[in-house]
Amino acid sequence: MRLCFIYFCILKNNKIFIWSYYSLVMIIGVTGSFCGGKDTAAEYLAEKGFKHISLSDMIREECKKRKRKVTRDNLQEIGKDLREKYGNSVLAEKALDKVKGKDCVVTSIRHPDEIDVLQRNADFTLIKVEAPAKTRFKRMKLRNREEDPQTFREFKKTEKKEMKGKGSGQRLKECNDKAKIVLINNSSLEVLKQKVDKLVEDLRDKEKKDQDEKRKDYISWDDYFMGVAKLSALRSKDPNTQVGACIVNQQKKIVGIGYNGFPIGCSDEKLPWGKKGNFLDTKYPYVAHAELNAILNSTVKLDNCKIYVALFPCNECCKLIIQSGIKEVIYLSNKYADSDVVKASKRMMDMAGIRHRKYKPKEKRISIDLTDI
Repeated sequence: MRLCFIYFCILKNNKIFIWSYYSLVMIIGVTGSFCGGKDTAAEYLAEKGFKHISLSDMIREECKKRKRKVTRDNLQEIGKDLREKYGNSVLAEKALDKVKGKDCVVTSIRHPDEIDVLQRNADFTLIKVEAPAKTRFKRMKLRNREEDPQTFREFKKTEKKEMKGKGSGQRLKECNDKAKIVLINNSSLEVLKQKVDKLVEDLRDKEKKDQDEKRKDYISWDDYFMGVAKLSALRSKDPNTQVGACIVNQQKKIVGIGYNGFPIGCSDEKLPWGKKGNFLDTKYPYVAHAELNAILNSTVKLDNCKIYVALFPCNECCKLIIQSGIKEVIYLSNKYADSDVVKASKRMMDMAGIRHRKYKPKEKRISIDLTDI
């Protein structure tokens, strides 16, 4: 099996969330259509020693906390509310916290962002358990739940609605489309179990082979260095904007790191952090930018180095970059592109032959576990 790898995760509002996940575990995610046999496959995996983690169970817990009746509609509504408040992947993040060195099966995956998190954080395989619509309708009738559709027409209408959600709602079709393996469950329970057995056997064989080969899911150099810049930004005490910078030489070695903040010896408590008011009563005359600190924190010559930075450098930082010998700027955001400060900066860079390009991430999110190797 693949060894667990260590990243860090920068989420909304520059808060860091630590997810615990461990090496040498197999995680199988199960998706599929209504009454296709997802839970049956998961229950059988649980019998084989897998820990069953249901994202819907987490929503049920929240439903009970809110003193709401546990119905299909309420679960969908509360699931959407949780995703809107805490991000579309919040349930998957909670699921990964439950992975403690044990093979797991994860069910009730209803949003593609949940799959993205699971894929980046573990030895994860998504399967789809499927069956013909009329077979699934018959199974639904046999379970005889009051809230279930009563006619085949209602069944198809409900399923179509659930499949084509958007935003933070259920997006089951997109989840199904991401499945790498499809198990057709159109026969007996015994046949489904045989297919699950074969699936696990094939995954075990593949993982044993993967242990002897080079990892293919490591992050790119750009993701690595911009990630370091973003991580350093978490040290900034600025309540409005946290910016980090990372300087890298031609041998891809980090030679300088910095973040925005007040100069050494200047109190973080006494100087202002505000953006509005009289000039001397704002942060602007006092803050040292991330680029300046990264350059000053370096103890080597910076000729022909690159600098990774969250925001396109201002004109003052641009002067420092040029004078230091840095030859390339990689930036995450240029939200002040129309300002005179940035226009002046670009003008100087172009005149001095400084290359500048927007960072294009291969990964939307990277994570790090600070509790385990």
